[in-house]
Amino acid sequence: MDHRHAYPTHLRQAGRQLAHPGGAARARTWFVALICLAWLCIATAQAQASPWPGTAEAARSDWNAFQPPETGWVPVSVPNDWTRQWPGHDGVVWYRLQWDITDPPQTQGLYIHYLIHAGVISVNGVELQRDPSLVEPLSRTWNRPRFLLLPAPLLHTGRNELLIRVSGYHAYQPALGPVEIGPPEPLRAAYQRSYLVRQDLNWLHLGMGATLGCFFLVLWLMRRQEAAYGWYAARQAAWVAFTLNFVNTSPWPFGNTGTYSAVTSVAYVLYHGCNAMFVLRFMGRSWPRREAALWLLIALASAAMLMAPHEQLRLMRNVLAWASSALLLTTACVFGYLAWNGGNLVQRLLSLTALAGALAMVHDLLVFTRIMDDNFYLAPYTEPLATIGIALTLAWTFVTNTRRIESFNDEMHHSVTKARAELTASLARQHELELQHARLGERVNLAHDLHDGLGGMLIGNITTLERTNGPLPQDQVLDMLRGMRDDLRLIIDTASAQHYGELSLGELLAPLRYRMSQLFELHDIDVHWQVSDIDRLHLGATRSLDVLRLLQEALTNAFKHSRATRVHVTLARQARELELQVWDNGQGLAPGAASGTGLRSMQVRAQRLGAQLSVDSQGSATTISLRVPLPDVQA
Repeated sequence: MDHRHAYPTHLRQAGRQLAHPGGAARARTWFVALICLAWLCIATAQAQASPWPGTAEAARSDWNAFQPPETGWVPVSVPNDWTRQWPGHDGVVWYRLQWDITDPPQTQGLYIHYLIHAGVISVNGVELQRDPSLVEPLSRTWNRPRFLLLPAPLLHTGRNELLIRVSGYHAYQPALGPVEIGPPEPLRAAYQRSYLVRQDLNWLHLGMGATLGCFFLVLWLMRRQEAAYGWYAARQAAWVAFTLNFVNTSPWPFGNTGTYSAVTSVAYVLYHGCNAMFVLRFMGRSWPRREAALWLLIALASAAMLMAPHEQLRLMRNVLAWASSALLLTTACVFGYLAWNGGNLVQRLLSLTALAGALAMVHDLLVFTRIMDDNFYLAPYTEPLATIGIALTLAWTFVTNTRRIESFNDEMHHSVTKARAELTASLARQHELELQHARLGERVNLAHDLHDGLGGMLIGNITTLERTNGPLPQDQVLDMLRGMRDDLRLIIDTASAQHYGELSLGELLAPLRYRMSQLFELHDIDVHWQVSDIDRLHLGATRSLDVLRLLQEALTNAFKHSRATRVHVTLARQARELELQVWDNGQGLAPGAASGTGLRSMQVRAQRLGAQLSVDSQGSATTISLRVPLPDVQA
C-alpha cells in the first residue's frame, strides 16, 4: 500500500504555499533566526570560565559525614568528576579550595556553575548555603548555577578556604563544576545569564512542548485518521517527561534518585521512538515490520532499564544513550532523504531542524559519557527548533486557509446574490405564466361549461324546432328558454365563485335551490330539501359545478318527465363522502330512458368526480343517488 499521500492535508497545503518564492524566503528567514537564537543561548551558557586562582583538594567520605575528613585529601583540578579518582564511589566528596588575599579584603562574588547532585557551601568555616536534602530522596540541583556574595568581614588577608560538600552517585556523573571568585557584578551577570539558559529557558521549553502536545492531541482526537498528530502528541509527552529532569529539584514522585533517573531514561527512549513514528507518518510512510521491531526493542530496553540493579545503572544508561543516539541519527537521515527526494519545502525545513537535533545529540552523548568534560546539554535548546517549526507551519497554514475561506465566502456571497436575483426574475416569470395559465384555464372551463350545458340545450332545442311541423306551443318555447336561462345562471354562479374566491358548496347551491323551488311550486309540485353539513365544504369550482349539474339534471328529469307531485332532495356530508339523492313519486323511467342523453351526461360527470351513480326506478317512484368521495377535502 502506498502511503505517500497519507500525511496531514494541511501540511500538504502548507507545502504548496511555501513553494511560492515569497513563502520560501520567509521560511528561510525564520529558520535562520531560530538557529541564531539557539546558538546564542548555547554560546552564552558556554562562556569560558575563569580558572580557580588557588589550590584544590578532594577527599571522600560516607553519606552521614558532616565534617571533612582529616586525611585522604588528594589534589584535583576544577571542574572535577570524582569517578576519575574514586570509580564506583557513592556518597560524599569534600572539595577544599584555597586562595590568598594580599590586600585588605573586599566583598567578593562566588559563582559555582554546578554541582551534582546536592551540596553544602562554607567559606572560612561559615556555612553559606545548604541544599534541602543531602541523603535520599536526594536534592537535584545539578543543573542550577549558584551565586553567593562574600562580604568583606567574612574574608581575611592571607589564606582563605572554600569548603564544598557534594553528595552524589557514581552512575550520574558526580562532579563539582567550574568555580569563580572575583568582583561581584561581573560574576552576578554571568550567573544570571547561566540561570536564564539552564533554568528559565527550560521552563519555557516545557511550557511550549506541553502546549503543543495538548494541541496536537486534541487535533488527533478530532481527526483520528491523521496519525502524525497522535505521534507528535506522544512525542511531546515523552519530551516533557525527559525535560523535567533539567528543572526538578527532587526525585518526586519517586522515592529515590535511581528510580527517577531510570524513568527519565525510559522517557528519553520513548521520545526517540515516537519521533521516528512521527517522521514516518509526516512523510506519508508506513513500514509495519520495521516499526514492530523498533517498538519491541524499545519495550525490552525500557524493561531492562527499570529492572536493572543499582550496580548496573551506569552501564544501562550508557547503552540506552548510545541506542537512542543511533535511532535519532537514523531518523534524521531517513527524514532528510525522504524530504529532499520528493518532499515539499516544509518537510525539507523540518528535516533540517531534525538534523540540528541530531548534531546536538552527538554533543550531548559526548558529555554524557564524559568524553567531553562538561555538563551542559544542547538537546533542550535545539528541540524547540522543531517545536517552533511545527507551530509556525500550523500558524502559516491556518492563516492561508483562513484567507482561502474568506475568498471562498466572498465568491459564495456573490454567487448567492446573483442566484437570488436570477431566482427572483424566474419566479416573476413563472408567476406571470401561472396567471396566464389560470386565465386560460378559466376560459377553457367556461367554454366546456357552455358547450356541455347551454350548447347542448341550444342544439337540442334547434333540433326540436326543425323536426316540428308547425308552430310550437308557447309553453314549450318558454320551457326551452327557461332551461337555457337556468343553465346560463349556473355557469355564471360557478364562474363568479372562481373569480371572487372559492365558495362553499352550500353557497353555490343556494341560487339553484331557489330557482328550482320556484319552478316546482309554480307547477304545484311539492319539493322538500334536506341539506346538512355542506356550508363549510369546499370542493373547488369544477367539482362543485359537476355536482350541481348532476342535481340540476336530476331535478329537470323529475320536472319534465315523471309527472311527480312530490320531490325529495337530500344533499349531505357523511363522514368522508358527499351523498346526493333525488326522489320523486312520478311514473318512473320509461323503457329506454336509462340510455338517454341526460343520464349519459350524468354518468360522465360522475366518472369525472370519481363517484358512484345509481338510478333506481320501482313502479311509480324514481331515486337517483350519487356518492362522491372526499379524501382531500377539509371543512
